[in-house]
Amino acid sequence: MKKLAPLFVPLFFFGFCSLAMAGDKVDKSLDVEAEGIVEVHNVRGDIKIRGWQQNQVKVSGTLDDLTEKFVFKSEGGHTFIKVKLPRNSGSRSREGSKLKIMIPVGSKLIFSGVATDVNVAEINGGVDINSVSGDIKVKNTQGRTYINSVSGELELDDIDGSLEVSTVSGDLDAKVSCKKLSISGVSADLVVKSEQIESASVSTVSGDTRIYGSLLEEGELKLSSVSGEAFYYVKGGLNARISMETAPGGDIVNEYSEDRPKSTFINSHNLRFTAGNGSGVIRMSTVSGNIGLKTN
Repeated sequence: MKKLAPLFVPLFFFGFCSLAMAGDKVDKSLDVEAEGIVEVHNVRGDIKIRGWQQNQVKVSGTLDDLTEKFVFKSEGGHTFIKVKLPRNSGSRSREGSKLKIMIPVGSKLIFSGVATDVNVAEINGGVDINSVSGDIKVKNTQGRTYINSVSGELELDDIDGSLEVSTVSGDLDAKVSCKKLSISGVSADLVVKSEQIESASVSTVSGDTRIYGSLLEEGELKLSSVSGEAFYYVKGGLNARISMETAPGGDIVNEYSEDRPKSTFINSHNLRFTAGNGSGVIRMSTVSGNIGLKTN
C-alpha cells in the first residue's frame, strides 16, 4: 500500500489570504510599523482610507461580489491589501468592494484602483494614487502627494508638502498649502488655490486653468495651454519678471498693470514686463487660447 504524503494547508502568512469570500464582510487587523508602507489594490467599489494614531492596519467592510481572493499581509514594514477578482470581471450589475481602511498616520500610502472611488485623509507619510475611472478625494495629507488619474474627478483639500498631479478627462479642484506644484491635464479643467507658491508648473490641453496664490520671493510659475484658457490670479503684491506669449488665435489679458501686449505680423502676441523687484519668474504661453494675470 502506498503511503499518502501529509497535506499541509497554510492559513496565515504574515496575515490573511482568504479564498472564495465574494460579497462577504471583512473585519481584520494587523500590527505594523508606525512609518511603514501600506499598499492597497482594488477593482470596483468605494474605498475610504484614514490615518490614525495606532500602529495597526485595520480593514472592515464588504468585499466585491466577485472576489476570488482577499490578501491582507505585512512583512518588512510593507503591508499589502488586495481584492483580487477573476479576469473579465467588468460586470457593473454586481456590487464592488466597500471598505474602510485605517492605517498609522505616519504611513506612506500607495493605492491603485479601477472603477473605484477612493477617499483619503489624515496621512503624513506621503500618498501615491493611480486610478482609472474613479473619483478621488484627498484631504489633510503631508509629504509628497502624487496622483495619476484617468476619467475621474479630483478633489484635494489641505494638502501640504509637494503635489504632483496628472489627470486625463477629469477636472481638478485643489486647495493646498504646497509650495511646490507640478500639474498636467488633458481634457480637464484645473483650479488650484495655494497660499504661497515657490515653484509651480501647470500645463493643460483642451481645458481651462485657474491658479490662485501668492508668488514667493524668487518663486517661479510656469503656465502653458493648448486650446484653453490659463490665468494666474495674483494675491497681494507681485515681485517677478513676467513673460507671456501666444500663437495665432490667442490673446493676453493683463489686469495687474498698465502694460499691454504687442502683436506680430502673424497675429501672435507677447508681453514682457517687471513687477516689483523682479526676483521671481512668471512664464505663460498658449496655442489657441487666452492667458494672463487677473486680480479677482
